[in-house]
Amino acid sequence: MKTQSESPVKRLIDQYEAETTLIFKPSRRFYENTGINRVRFAQLVSGDKRPMFDEANTLVKYFSKFFLTDISDFSL
Repeated sequence: MKTQSESPVKRLIDQYEAETTLIFKPSRRFYENTGINRVRFAQLVSGDKRPMFDEANTLVKYFSKFFLTDISDFSL
């Protein structure tokens, strides 16, 4: 059961996994392409930190390759 308190990044990952039936495991290339480091990404996924607009935009662009998404999926 999903809670409303899930972070927007976690919801994107969940949607990616549902759409592709693959487990999302960020690679070094993912971090290089998004410009978000491993620690910061973990903070965004866990909801400890809120994504800045440019981070949210970058993640939306990345995940939109796999399913329809836009910046409104983030409640910034």
